[in-house]
Amino acid sequence: MTREPQGTAGRRAPLAWFVGTWALLAGFRAHAPLHLDTARDLLIARDCVLGTHCPGAGPRSSFAGLMQGTTWSRLLELREHWGWSVAAIEHAADLLLACAAALVPLVARRLDAPANGLTWALWFPATLLTIGYPRLWNPTPWPLALVATFLALLHAARTGSAAAFLAAAAALALAVDVHVAAGVLVPFGLFVAAAASRRPALVLPAAGAIFVGVLALLSPGAFAENHVILAPYAAAGLGGLSLALAAGLLARRWLAGAELRRARIVAVLACFHGLVVLTLLSLASGHGLDPRYFAPAVTPAAIVASMALSSRVSRRVQRVFAGLVVAGHVGLWAVQRATDPQFRLVEAEEVARELYGRGLAFGDLYRHLRGPRAFDLVSTLAALEPADGRAAGHEARDLLIVRTTRDSLPTPLPPDWHVVELAGAHVAVIVAAPSTFDWTYLEVCRSDGDCWQVAVDVARFAQGPDMQWAARAHAGLADLSRRLAREATIRYRLQRRASRPAPRVVLFRDDCRGWQLEAGDSEEVVAFTVTPGPRCRWWLPPLVEVDVRDLALSSLVTAAGGNSGP
Repeated sequence: MTREPQGTAGRRAPLAWFVGTWALLAGFRAHAPLHLDTARDLLIARDCVLGTHCPGAGPRSSFAGLMQGTTWSRLLELREHWGWSVAAIEHAADLLLACAAALVPLVARRLDAPANGLTWALWFPATLLTIGYPRLWNPTPWPLALVATFLALLHAARTGSAAAFLAAAAALALAVDVHVAAGVLVPFGLFVAAAASRRPALVLPAAGAIFVGVLALLSPGAFAENHVILAPYAAAGLGGLSLALAAGLLARRWLAGAELRRARIVAVLACFHGLVVLTLLSLASGHGLDPRYFAPAVTPAAIVASMALSSRVSRRVQRVFAGLVVAGHVGLWAVQRATDPQFRLVEAEEVARELYGRGLAFGDLYRHLRGPRAFDLVSTLAALEPADGRAAGHEARDLLIVRTTRDSLPTPLPPDWHVVELAGAHVAVIVAAPSTFDWTYLEVCRSDGDCWQVAVDVARFAQGPDMQWAARAHAGLADLSRRLAREATIRYRLQRRASRPAPRVVLFRDDCRGWQLEAGDSEEVVAFTVTPGPRCRWWLPPLVEVDVRDLALSSLVTAAGGNSGP
């Protein structure tokens, strides 16, 4: 008879992990920030619900250009279809993570390992780190699929059950569909099946068929395109899988014997596989040691580390570790609420309700929205525009939108300021003002002096029966990212109408490097220089015009991080 795991015992452990994790996440939810990937995913989901372009694939990943699957976008389609608020996505994400937590004690039970406070204290923060919490994007539902994969795989390794190996293949296919980086577990799963299954000649082809079939069923478009992308590397891939198969068959004798020993060896090997292969993957993808690529190793690593440490650490110390993790999560929540000045995703929905309630269209906002990290906000607003056929052309003024605290507002409030109430002590201030810039065209110049005119085209965003909503994703100025990729310094030139007194031009920071306003003799042309960076979005200069006589507006812009040029 196997001994009972340490810590929270037996059948109560999954419930305890579920309730504790969900209560912590729901009670102290650090709201998702604005992120271009979130906006893109919302647009892909809208295409499937409202449009005609639903290719059975998620977004293109930054790893080898492979297509992500549809699991995440299908969840977002539920929100679009039922008209739920953006906050519903956060609640669903909390629920999925709590369900993943509930499975971890079941995984530990396959190793006769503890599922105590120390195990949770190792698993929970590592999981949040590797999925980029509180961001909402493709890795958000990943933990549930990954934990389910290891639950089935370790059970299969311990028992040799063919059914368990087939379940592991299906769970791994789901994990790969959520995020393609889970594909690094395919050779490891092949190794385990070859080494531990009772009848590998039957299990291996059946598991392979289920893995391929589930991928093709979940995301036929992604499956077809990834097949084309990976075809040139088929020989190398088959070679790697053959090595994994050979290694597994050679390890059968080494792994023979006690079932528990075999399962524990597999768990330890999963940790080493994660440390080596996932590190190479992260570096090869050009992202450096990106935490998200280590998500597949979190569950076995947390259980193995807890198994090694629990006998050496008293229960009181284990509780202290768990308490520190809880305190850290609450601290993250508190710090975000108190110090992070950026808009949250749930707040963008309130701003969208106000702007689109005025009859504005996304094209109006694309040209005229101003403020800190305005491109993140305008990209999110692209996914929140009502699908009612509206057209741009209703707004010729610039719209400065700033998130601030209610207590910082001047008294009395200037008549041209509109305040949108947000949760807590924060508000969004919207200030409309005439612009002296011509936002129809601008001139862009390379460092060698080669210049060309760029149209600030909003017609491509117009709603229509055959439109593709996802075309709005990462919607920088057309073709600039390709044409300017290797330039050291870029110069923007904008036409400006004469005005007395001329408004002061203030610049905000964005993901490009070092925007600067050039001093010049001409009042009709204003030039900006910028150094491209890897995350530069190639949109409009992040400027706002401020009447030098408007002290309240000057104070608002300065508090939001605006800096005057020469």
